[in-house]
Amino acid sequence: MASPPDFRASLREHSVGALSRMRGDHTRSILAVLRRVRPLMATRAFGYVTLADDVLEVLSDFEHFGVPAYNERMTEISGPFILGLDDTDLYGHDHRALRAAIRAEDLPMLAERTLSIARRHVRASAGRLDVVRELADPTIDEVIGAYFGTPGPDGGVQVRWARDIFAHIFLNVGASAAVRERALAAADQMRPHLDAQIAARRDELKEGHRVPDDVLARLLRDPPREGGLRDIAVRHNLIGLIAGWIPTASKAFACAVDEILRRPPVLERVRRAAREGDHETMWRCLLEALRFQPQTWALLRTCVGDHTVAAGTRRATRFRAGSRVLVATQSAMFDSRRVADPRSYRVDRPLEDYLHFGHGLHACFGREINRVHLPAMATALFEGPPVTRADTGRGLQYDGAYPASLPVQFAPGPV
Repeated sequence: MASPPDFRASLREHSVGALSRMRGDHTRSILAVLRRVRPLMATRAFGYVTLADDVLEVLSDFEHFGVPAYNERMTEISGPFILGLDDTDLYGHDHRALRAAIRAEDLPMLAERTLSIARRHVRASAGRLDVVRELADPTIDEVIGAYFGTPGPDGGVQVRWARDIFAHIFLNVGASAAVRERALAAADQMRPHLDAQIAARRDELKEGHRVPDDVLARLLRDPPREGGLRDIAVRHNLIGLIAGWIPTASKAFACAVDEILRRPPVLERVRRAAREGDHETMWRCLLEALRFQPQTWALLRTCVGDHTVAAGTRRATRFRAGSRVLVATQSAMFDSRRVADPRSYRVDRPLEDYLHFGHGLHACFGREINRVHLPAMATALFEGPPVTRADTGRGLQYDGAYPASLPVQFAPGPV
């Protein structure tokens, strides 16, 4: 992987995408200094927060810190989607409709399906496997395609669509024209693909055919007059869900596996949890690995009205309307004021110590599915022969903001 970008230069450029590739102690040590020396900073255009209390305050305060920049790009790509909406009537309506279609009772089925598909990829590995290209990406793509009822074209096309769209909406803070053009091209292909699937399923339902009980069928069965979504809103939300889900789940899994492989005692604990089917321990091992190597170390918000953060304290800082605010979630997870023994790898932490899925109004919509999704893939990877890096000394390789490759190999023996 290329050397991490200069932190201060990247801050000046507001480049979350570049910063998200920073790794390990380099990131944590800089954030530790900021927490101690200048935990909050604000200019007319830009600012950051690093302490856990302030990070939680900003993420909870959707009245003053919103996501209008995301909404502009989502509207350009597909149409309004809940991740780009603040607390509006449209947000409440669409969120309720999606919650009615994406249900907690689906979790056991999703866990079983993910484990089965991931095991198939591991068994096909012939002793060597790329965790990104041959396990995470195809497993997530297939599971989500079947669950939503919107499988993508063969060859990982939907993975590429999702990454290109996500990169522009959430990471293109520097407004790169090339990133925008890739996203628009992906959306131009994805929209008619989904429109055709929606129309075909709508016809099947009208004709009384038996159809899978997937998210698409549930959304189409719920009439708009009763709180459901019109077909165009179904498409908007499916694009948003797919684009938000595939890249982040794949990256989170790759980052967690890379971190686990750095820690032999943790690796052994993970192997034991996989062999015993201990999904709770596996989940906690993954969460803690992601604390050290997160899929994103910060979230971006826009201050929509002048507001003081940490009011009444010595660090009170006023943010200006229109300024971008970098909310350093990884820093919060290492803040000793709220997190016990933050430098140690521990799996007994309260779950509220983790901010991998955000907090507040825009907490990750798929958090509970990832709670079964990621441990199932890890179980398939680690339940068999011992796993080691296939290329000694090389960690997770990146292509821009996304993991590109993490080759591993299995000790000889049955998988």
